[in-house]
Amino acid sequence: MTEVPVFSTLPNHNTISRAYEQIRRFVRTTPLIRSDHLSQLIHGEVLVKAESLQVTGAFKFRGALYRLLNLNHEQKERGVIAYSSGNFAAGLAAAGQILKIPVRLVMPHDAPKAKIQNAEYYGAQVILCHSVTPSREEAASDMARELAETHSATLLHPFDDYEIIVGQASVALELQGQLEEKNQMCDHLLCPVGGGSLVAGSSLVFTNVAEVWAVEVDGYQGMNLSLKQGKRCRADGSIPSDCDALMALEPGVANLDITLQTNVRGITVNSDTVHDAVRIGFQEMNLVLEPSGAVAIAAIMENPELFENKTVVIIASGGNVDPEKYASILQSKEDKKVSIRQ
Repeated sequence: MTEVPVFSTLPNHNTISRAYEQIRRFVRTTPLIRSDHLSQLIHGEVLVKAESLQVTGAFKFRGALYRLLNLNHEQKERGVIAYSSGNFAAGLAAAGQILKIPVRLVMPHDAPKAKIQNAEYYGAQVILCHSVTPSREEAASDMARELAETHSATLLHPFDDYEIIVGQASVALELQGQLEEKNQMCDHLLCPVGGGSLVAGSSLVFTNVAEVWAVEVDGYQGMNLSLKQGKRCRADGSIPSDCDALMALEPGVANLDITLQTNVRGITVNSDTVHDAVRIGFQEMNLVLEPSGAVAIAAIMENPELFENKTVVIIASGGNVDPEKYASILQSKEDKKVSIRQ
């Protein structure tokens, strides 16, 4: 049975456009890059929206900035607290630094060092959470809630938040403008999914224009399960994964509501293919992608038949990866190195 909608009226194009205008002077317009290899694979056209080149290395900066801009004066004075495995943490820290709003962040103790250092670099106070019960994200969330009460600070959710979803939708709005400039259509839009703010925001822009896909990694396909059941479902999280930014076990309530109303489809990929996708990003496009940021590339590599003869846009959502981990991914499977020339 489908859950009762959270939104009787979804955020519209005007709302998203106004949000984009608010944050536009702070964000980078990230490039749209053609992948010859993936285009040949589907006998169509594949374009990659490189949000890995965004300020702080991920799309999360957009939603964080819009959220802070819309705090009231008292909330700005008291500051904010949030939990994050990394990319939202850096985005929120950078937004707080720009707007001079104090930011405290609870991060899982096993978050990549690069992501912890990013958040600290932008001036946030980082508190590490060592608990993993009932999951690393939920433990960090509980800790952030307690700290917000202690410090009388505004508690922010990294993805299940109306204004953050609207802010993330600016990725798709910007993309839409780039496609219009190139006089290109989009048949499929593929978005990496952890909690779902990117795919929810993107579907608000591309609904009735393209088929929007939520791409998750095996073991953490909460959105995929939820879309199939029409209600919020929980993944088991039993499969080890390098996709640390996509380890939410279930989608946000608001995010799922939007994706159900906009008819988003779900697809799941395995970690081995994700590593191949990271290598494709580097070898062909000179993009440094973290595994979480490359899952949409992996979706095409695993399922080319779904996109045959179509124009597909991939959002490469993040590029924050520890150098050692990145080097090991690039150097692994040398005997099966992905060929980008045919």
